[in-house]
Formats: sequence, C-alpha cells, structure tokens
Amino acid sequence: MEIWIMWLIATAVLVVVELITGMVASFCLAIGCLASMIVSWFTSEIEMQLLALSIGAILSFIFLAPVIRKWQNNKGEKNPKAQNSNMDALIGRVVYVTQLIPEKGGLGRIRIDGDSWQARSIDGQEIETGKRVKVVSYDSIIIEVEEV
Repeated sequence: MEIWIMWLIATAVLVVVELITGMVASFCLAIGCLASMIVSWFTSEIEMQLLALSIGAILSFIFLAPVIRKWQNNKGEKNPKAQNSNMDALIGRVVYVTQLIPEKGGLGRIRIDGDSWQARSIDGQEIETGKRVKVVSYDSIIIEVEEV
C-alpha cells in the first residue's frame, strides 16, 4: 500500500472522530495528515511527511481552531434550546394529558415522546384527560404544566 493512502485513511478516521466527538483537536490533526499526504506525492522521505504533519497541525491549531470554536459558540447563541438536554429539553413542549390531573396539587399523568410522566397543574386547577398542556417546569421527576 502506498504511503499517501495511509495518510488519507488517517485523515478520514480523524474526520469521523471529529464528527462523533466535536473536538476541534482531531480536525486539526486531520489537516496535518492531509498535508502529509500531499507531501508524500512529491517525496518518500518519512521525515518530510512528519514535518508536514507537525506544521499542518500546529498551523491549524493556531489559525483554524479559534474560528471553529467561535462558530460553535455563535451557533449555540442563535438557538439556545438546541443546547437543552435531559429534563430542560421538556420545558416548553405542548403535550396531552393521559390521566386526570386533580386540583390542589394532585398528580396526574402526561405522555412525552412515548414516556409517561407524573404531572401537576402549576395553578392548582383540575385538568381533564385529553386536554393540551404546556410543560412549564419540573420538580424532581414531576412535570409542572399549564393548560393551553
């Protein structure tokens, strides 16, 4: 197998790692491998290819990494809900009541994405089965809702 193919495979593996993890470091190393691949077309000296790997990776860390990090941060600011996870991702969802929510803090049930959750009315009012409600907050594993 020719050396440039190995550099290409290393580049592809690092790009896949970047896509899975979102780490900027693996992308910078992938650019270094790409530089080594290009150098391998002109010379078979491994020292020159390793030098290209080092220079490409270092230059990527210096110039490209800050741009990528800034882009990632700006992307999150435009859509703050994209960063919500776990219970926070449920807030704001509109769902249906599957079991009557009694008045004065009694617990009923709602269904969100196939999961059944205990729910309580935020204002203490009874909410009938089948009514649409909006998830307002949560207290431990109990979802607090208001009627829409």
